[in-house]
Amino acid sequence: MIIPVRDGAQYVGEALQSILDQDLADIEAIVIDDGSSDDSAAIVTSLGERDGRVKVVANRGKGIVDALNMGISLAQAPLVARMDCDDVSLPDRLRLQAACFEADPDLHLLGTAGLRIDRDGEPLKPIDVPIGNDQLRDALARYNPMLHPTVMFRTEAVRRVGGYRRAFTYAEDYDLWLRLSETGKLANMDARLVKLRSHPGQVSRVKEEQQKAAAALARQAAQSRRSRAEPFDVNGQPAQAVGAFLAWRAASGVGISSLERRDIELLLRTAGIPLAVTCKLLFLAAVGAPSFRTLALGPRLAWRRMTARPAKMRPN
Repeated sequence: MIIPVRDGAQYVGEALQSILDQDLADIEAIVIDDGSSDDSAAIVTSLGERDGRVKVVANRGKGIVDALNMGISLAQAPLVARMDCDDVSLPDRLRLQAACFEADPDLHLLGTAGLRIDRDGEPLKPIDVPIGNDQLRDALARYNPMLHPTVMFRTEAVRRVGGYRRAFTYAEDYDLWLRLSETGKLANMDARLVKLRSHPGQVSRVKEEQQKAAAALARQAAQSRRSRAEPFDVNGQPAQAVGAFLAWRAASGVGISSLERRDIELLLRTAGIPLAVTCKLLFLAAVGAPSFRTLALGPRLAWRRMTARPAKMRPN
Protein backbone atom coordinates (compact mmCIF):
# COMPACT_ATOMS: atom_id res chain seq x y z
CA MET A 1 0.00 0.00 0.00
CA ILE A 2 1.38 3.39 -1.06
CA ILE A 3 0.04 6.49 0.73
CA PRO A 4 1.55 9.89 -0.15
CA VAL A 5 0.97 12.62 2.42
CA ARG A 6 1.60 16.35 2.62
CA ASP A 7 0.18 18.18 5.60
CA GLY A 8 -2.43 15.49 6.21
CA ALA A 9 -2.14 15.24 9.98
CA GLN A 10 -5.90 15.55 10.48
CA TYR A 11 -6.69 12.29 8.67
CA VAL A 12 -3.51 10.28 7.98
CA GLY A 13 -3.67 8.33 11.25
CA GLU A 14 -7.16 7.04 10.47
CA ALA A 15 -6.20 6.29 6.86
CA LEU A 16 -3.12 4.26 7.81
CA GLN A 17 -4.92 2.46 10.62
CA SER A 18 -7.56 1.30 8.12
CA ILE A 19 -4.75 -0.44 6.22
CA LEU A 20 -3.18 -1.99 9.30
CA ASP A 21 -6.64 -3.33 10.25
CA GLN A 22 -7.07 -5.20 6.94
CA ASP A 23 -7.98 -8.88 7.20
CA LEU A 24 -5.12 -9.53 4.76
CA ALA A 25 -2.18 -9.37 7.16
CA ASP A 26 0.75 -9.92 4.78
CA ILE A 27 1.16 -6.32 3.66
CA GLU A 28 3.66 -3.47 3.66
CA ALA A 29 2.45 0.11 4.10
CA ILE A 30 4.76 2.68 2.48
CA VAL A 31 3.95 6.25 3.48
CA ILE A 32 5.73 8.94 1.45
CA ASP A 33 5.99 12.22 3.35
CA ASP A 34 6.07 14.82 0.58
CA GLY A 35 7.48 17.72 2.60
CA SER A 36 4.84 18.04 5.31
CA SER A 37 5.08 21.04 7.64
CA ASP A 38 2.59 19.61 10.16
CA ASP A 39 2.68 16.47 12.35
CA SER A 40 1.95 14.01 9.53
CA ALA A 41 5.37 12.32 9.67
CA ALA A 42 5.30 12.10 13.47
CA ILE A 43 1.85 10.48 13.44
CA VAL A 44 2.87 7.89 10.85
CA THR A 45 6.19 7.22 12.59
CA SER A 46 4.37 6.62 15.87
CA LEU A 47 2.11 4.04 14.22
CA GLY A 48 5.14 2.47 12.58
CA GLU A 49 6.89 2.04 15.91
CA ARG A 50 4.01 -0.19 16.97
CA ASP A 51 3.67 -2.04 13.66
CA GLY A 52 6.71 -3.14 11.67
CA ARG A 53 4.72 -3.28 8.44
CA VAL A 54 4.88 0.52 8.17
CA LYS A 55 7.72 2.25 6.30
CA VAL A 56 8.00 6.05 6.31
CA VAL A 57 10.04 7.73 3.57
CA ALA A 58 10.78 11.45 3.04
CA ASN A 59 10.24 12.94 -0.43
CA ARG A 60 11.09 16.57 0.53
CA GLY A 61 8.18 18.16 -1.32
CA LYS A 62 9.07 16.97 -4.82
CA GLY A 63 5.40 16.42 -5.70
CA ILE A 64 2.82 13.66 -6.01
CA VAL A 65 4.32 12.02 -9.13
CA ASP A 66 7.77 11.63 -7.58
CA ALA A 67 6.22 10.45 -4.30
CA LEU A 68 4.19 7.74 -6.04
CA ASN A 69 7.13 6.58 -8.15
CA MET A 70 9.32 6.43 -5.06
CA GLY A 71 6.75 4.17 -3.40
CA ILE A 72 6.62 1.89 -6.44
CA SER A 73 10.43 1.66 -6.53
CA LEU A 74 10.49 0.62 -2.86
CA ALA A 75 7.64 -1.88 -3.04
CA GLN A 76 8.66 -5.49 -2.53
CA ALA A 77 5.20 -6.99 -3.04
CA PRO A 78 3.96 -8.17 -6.47
CA LEU A 79 0.79 -6.10 -6.02
CA VAL A 80 0.59 -2.41 -5.13
CA ALA A 81 -2.53 -0.70 -3.80
CA ARG A 82 -3.16 3.04 -3.61
CA MET A 83 -4.96 5.26 -1.18
CA ASP A 84 -4.85 8.94 -0.29
CA CYS A 85 -4.00 10.14 3.20
CA ASP A 86 -7.55 11.32 3.91
CA ASP A 87 -9.44 8.19 2.77
CA VAL A 88 -10.44 4.99 4.57
CA SER A 89 -10.32 1.40 3.30
CA LEU A 90 -12.83 -1.19 4.47
CA PRO A 91 -11.26 -4.17 6.29
CA ASP A 92 -11.69 -6.66 3.42
CA ARG A 93 -10.56 -4.38 0.61
CA LEU A 94 -7.04 -5.73 -0.01
CA ARG A 95 -8.03 -9.38 0.37
CA LEU A 96 -10.88 -9.10 -2.15
CA GLN A 97 -8.77 -7.23 -4.70
CA ALA A 98 -5.80 -9.58 -4.34
CA ALA A 99 -8.11 -12.55 -4.94
CA CYS A 100 -9.13 -11.06 -8.31
CA PHE A 101 -5.50 -10.85 -9.40
CA GLU A 102 -4.88 -14.42 -8.31
CA ALA A 103 -7.86 -15.57 -10.38
CA ASP A 104 -6.86 -13.65 -13.54
CA PRO A 105 -3.15 -13.51 -14.53
CA ASP A 106 -3.96 -11.06 -17.37
CA LEU A 107 -5.38 -8.47 -14.98
CA HIS A 108 -3.07 -5.46 -14.61
CA LEU A 109 -5.25 -2.87 -12.87
CA LEU A 110 -8.29 -3.17 -10.62
CA GLY A 111 -10.38 -0.41 -9.08
CA THR A 112 -13.53 -0.44 -6.97
CA ALA A 113 -16.64 1.63 -6.41
CA GLY A 114 -16.54 4.02 -3.48
CA LEU A 115 -18.48 5.94 -0.88
CA ARG A 116 -18.09 9.72 -0.63
CA ILE A 117 -17.80 10.97 2.96
CA ASP A 118 -17.54 14.47 4.41
CA ARG A 119 -14.67 15.87 6.44
CA ASP A 120 -16.11 14.30 9.60
CA GLY A 121 -16.50 10.87 8.02
CA GLU A 122 -20.26 11.04 7.55
CA PRO A 123 -21.57 9.42 4.34
CA LEU A 124 -22.54 11.75 1.48
CA LYS A 125 -23.24 9.58 -1.56
CA PRO A 126 -22.14 6.36 -3.27
CA ILE A 127 -19.73 6.58 -6.20
CA ASP A 128 -20.39 4.16 -9.05
CA VAL A 129 -17.84 3.11 -11.69
CA PRO A 130 -18.17 1.36 -15.07
CA ILE A 131 -18.17 -2.42 -14.72
CA GLY A 132 -17.14 -4.83 -17.48
CA ASN A 133 -14.26 -4.68 -19.94
CA ASP A 134 -16.16 -3.15 -22.89
CA GLN A 135 -17.90 -0.50 -20.80
CA LEU A 136 -14.69 0.38 -18.98
CA ARG A 137 -12.60 0.75 -22.15
CA ASP A 138 -15.30 2.87 -23.80
CA ALA A 139 -15.31 5.17 -20.78
CA LEU A 140 -11.50 5.27 -20.63
CA ALA A 141 -11.35 6.90 -24.06
CA ARG A 142 -13.50 9.78 -22.78
CA TYR A 143 -12.71 10.25 -19.09
CA ASN A 144 -11.01 8.63 -16.11
CA PRO A 145 -13.40 5.82 -15.06
CA MET A 146 -11.32 4.56 -12.14
CA LEU A 147 -11.05 5.99 -8.64
CA HIS A 148 -7.33 6.42 -7.97
CA PRO A 149 -7.48 5.82 -4.19
CA THR A 150 -9.21 2.47 -4.78
CA VAL A 151 -6.88 0.85 -7.31
CA MET A 152 -4.53 -2.10 -7.05
CA PHE A 153 -2.07 -2.98 -9.82
CA ARG A 154 0.70 -5.42 -10.64
CA THR A 155 3.99 -3.83 -9.59
CA GLU A 156 6.00 -5.08 -12.57
CA ALA A 157 3.33 -4.05 -15.08
CA VAL A 158 3.49 -0.45 -13.87
CA ARG A 159 7.28 -0.47 -13.80
CA ARG A 160 7.39 -1.74 -17.38
CA VAL A 161 5.25 1.12 -18.73
CA GLY A 162 7.29 3.74 -16.87
CA GLY A 163 5.20 4.51 -13.79
CA TYR A 164 3.57 7.87 -13.26
CA ARG A 165 4.77 10.74 -15.48
CA ARG A 166 5.30 14.35 -14.42
CA ALA A 167 3.92 15.98 -17.59
CA PHE A 168 0.45 14.71 -16.60
CA THR A 169 0.46 15.98 -13.01
CA TYR A 170 -3.09 16.19 -11.58
CA ALA A 171 -4.17 13.49 -14.07
CA GLU A 172 -1.10 11.27 -13.65
CA ASP A 173 -3.34 8.33 -12.79
CA TYR A 174 -5.44 8.67 -15.96
CA ASP A 175 -2.29 8.70 -18.11
CA LEU A 176 -1.07 5.54 -16.37
CA TRP A 177 -4.40 3.74 -16.83
CA LEU A 178 -4.36 4.54 -20.56
CA ARG A 179 -0.88 3.04 -20.91
CA LEU A 180 -1.74 -0.03 -18.84
CA SER A 181 -4.81 -0.59 -21.04
CA GLU A 182 -2.41 -1.06 -23.97
CA THR A 183 -0.61 -3.95 -22.25
CA GLY A 184 -3.18 -5.83 -20.20
CA LYS A 185 -6.65 -6.08 -18.73
CA LEU A 186 -8.34 -3.43 -16.57
CA ALA A 187 -11.38 -3.96 -14.36
CA ASN A 188 -13.55 -2.34 -11.71
CA MET A 189 -15.36 -4.07 -8.84
CA ASP A 190 -18.85 -2.86 -8.01
CA ALA A 191 -18.17 -3.33 -4.28
CA ARG A 192 -17.70 -0.07 -2.32
CA LEU A 193 -14.42 -0.83 -0.59
CA VAL A 194 -13.04 2.68 0.02
CA LYS A 195 -14.47 5.76 1.70
CA LEU A 196 -13.28 8.85 -0.18
CA ARG A 197 -13.26 12.05 1.84
CA SER A 198 -14.52 15.31 0.34
CA HIS A 199 -13.15 18.60 1.66
CA PRO A 200 -12.24 22.04 0.24
CA GLY A 201 -8.48 21.47 0.09
CA GLN A 202 -8.39 18.40 -2.14
CA VAL A 203 -6.61 18.57 -5.50
CA SER A 204 -9.73 17.95 -7.60
CA ARG A 205 -11.14 21.25 -6.32
CA VAL A 206 -8.04 23.43 -5.97
CA LYS A 207 -6.46 22.37 -9.30
CA GLU A 208 -9.57 21.66 -11.36
CA GLU A 209 -8.47 23.52 -14.51
CA GLN A 210 -4.98 21.97 -14.51
CA GLN A 211 -6.53 18.56 -13.95
CA LYS A 212 -8.81 18.96 -16.98
CA ALA A 213 -5.88 20.06 -19.16
CA ALA A 214 -3.73 17.15 -17.95
CA ALA A 215 -6.54 14.69 -18.72
CA ALA A 216 -6.90 16.18 -22.22
CA LEU A 217 -3.16 15.81 -22.75
CA ALA A 218 -3.34 12.18 -21.60
CA ARG A 219 -6.06 11.40 -24.15
CA GLN A 220 -4.16 13.10 -26.95
CA ALA A 221 -0.93 11.34 -25.94
CA ALA A 222 -2.72 8.01 -26.18
CA GLN A 223 -3.78 8.91 -29.72
CA SER A 224 -0.20 9.89 -30.61
CA ARG A 225 1.22 6.60 -29.35
CA ARG A 226 -0.77 4.68 -31.97
CA SER A 227 1.49 5.94 -34.74
CA ARG A 228 4.44 7.80 -33.21
CA ALA A 229 6.21 8.76 -30.01
CA GLU A 230 4.64 11.49 -27.92
CA PRO A 231 5.87 14.89 -29.22
CA PHE A 232 6.89 16.31 -25.84
CA ASP A 233 8.92 15.44 -22.75
CA VAL A 234 6.63 13.14 -20.75
CA ASN A 235 8.62 13.81 -17.59
CA GLY A 236 8.88 17.56 -18.10
CA GLN A 237 6.78 20.31 -16.57
CA PRO A 238 3.04 20.12 -17.45
CA ALA A 239 2.79 23.60 -19.02
CA GLN A 240 5.84 22.94 -21.19
CA ALA A 241 4.42 19.59 -22.29
CA VAL A 242 1.11 21.24 -23.24
CA GLY A 243 2.93 23.99 -25.16
CA ALA A 244 5.08 21.50 -27.05
CA PHE A 245 2.10 19.33 -27.95
CA LEU A 246 0.03 22.28 -29.20
CA ALA A 247 2.95 23.61 -31.26
CA TRP A 248 3.39 20.16 -32.82
CA ARG A 249 -0.34 19.84 -33.47
CA ALA A 250 -0.47 23.27 -35.12
CA ALA A 251 2.53 22.45 -37.31
CA SER A 252 0.93 19.20 -38.49
CA GLY A 253 -1.54 21.14 -40.66
CA VAL A 254 -4.18 18.44 -40.20
CA GLY A 255 -7.74 19.52 -39.49
CA ILE A 256 -8.95 19.06 -35.92
CA SER A 257 -11.84 16.61 -35.64
CA SER A 258 -14.95 17.14 -33.56
CA LEU A 259 -13.64 14.52 -31.10
CA GLU A 260 -10.39 16.47 -30.65
CA ARG A 261 -11.96 19.89 -30.36
CA ARG A 262 -12.85 19.72 -26.66
CA ASP A 263 -9.36 18.53 -25.69
CA ILE A 264 -7.71 21.23 -27.78
CA GLU A 265 -9.89 23.86 -26.12
CA LEU A 266 -8.95 22.60 -22.65
CA LEU A 267 -5.25 22.66 -23.57
CA LEU A 268 -5.47 26.14 -25.06
CA ARG A 269 -6.59 27.45 -21.66
CA THR A 270 -3.03 26.88 -20.42
CA ALA A 271 -1.21 30.15 -19.79
CA GLY A 272 1.61 31.14 -22.11
CA ILE A 273 0.44 29.52 -25.37
CA PRO A 274 1.70 31.76 -28.24
CA LEU A 275 -0.98 33.63 -30.16
CA ALA A 276 0.29 32.26 -33.49
CA VAL A 277 -0.17 28.67 -32.26
CA THR A 278 -3.64 29.47 -30.96
CA CYS A 279 -4.70 31.08 -34.26
CA LYS A 280 -3.38 28.15 -36.30
CA LEU A 281 -5.25 25.65 -34.12
CA LEU A 282 -8.46 27.67 -34.36
CA PHE A 283 -8.10 27.59 -38.14
CA LEU A 284 -7.50 23.81 -38.14
CA ALA A 285 -10.54 23.35 -35.91
CA ALA A 286 -12.71 25.39 -38.29
CA VAL A 287 -11.46 23.33 -41.23
CA GLY A 288 -11.74 19.95 -39.55
CA ALA A 289 -14.94 20.37 -37.53
CA PRO A 290 -16.99 23.21 -39.03
CA SER A 291 -19.80 23.91 -36.58
CA PHE A 292 -21.19 26.73 -34.45
CA ARG A 293 -19.32 25.39 -31.39
CA THR A 294 -16.05 25.38 -33.31
CA LEU A 295 -16.59 28.92 -34.62
CA ALA A 296 -17.38 30.03 -31.07
CA LEU A 297 -14.13 28.54 -29.76
CA GLY A 298 -12.06 31.66 -30.46
CA PRO A 299 -14.41 34.07 -28.64
CA ARG A 300 -14.75 31.63 -25.73
CA LEU A 301 -10.97 31.44 -25.32
CA ALA A 302 -10.59 35.20 -25.63
CA TRP A 303 -13.24 35.76 -22.95
CA ARG A 304 -11.64 33.21 -20.60
CA ARG A 305 -8.21 34.80 -20.96
CA MET A 306 -9.59 38.29 -20.42
CA THR A 307 -11.47 37.29 -17.26
CA ALA A 308 -8.44 35.36 -15.99
CA ARG A 309 -6.21 38.47 -16.07
CA PRO A 310 -5.42 39.96 -12.64
CA ALA A 311 -7.80 42.79 -11.76
CA LYS A 312 -5.02 45.39 -11.72
CA MET A 313 -4.18 44.57 -15.36
CA ARG A 314 -7.74 45.05 -16.63
CA PRO A 315 -8.74 48.38 -18.17
CA ASN A 316 -10.94 50.68 -16.08
